[in-house]
Amino acid sequence: MGLLTNILLAPFLGPVWGAKWSLDKVDRVVKEELTDDTPIKEDLMALQMKLEMGEIDDAEYVREEAEIMRRLRDVRDWREKLGMSIGGGPVRVAGSDDSE
Repeated sequence: MGLLTNILLAPFLGPVWGAKWSLDKVDRVVKEELTDDTPIKEDLMALQMKLEMGEIDDAEYVREEAEIMRRLRDVRDWREKLGMSIGGGPVRVAGSDDSE
């Protein structure tokens, strides 16, 4: 479309363009919220600090850690569903060698 066409159709297409722009922004924010694992990692660090300071016992730590890890897996699943990361294979631990 040319400049003249855009100017002439702006009163009719402007609201459509504005709605599309707004929905694109909302979509971007939702994807960022679904795939941001920073707050979850902060929760895990805070939980570890509580354990080290003696505010919670081991049993409470294990229960809360399981919930945090579930949330972290959910975020990573969303990343894979949205094509933002590639699922990893098996985790290799340093010093372990399967060839032996």
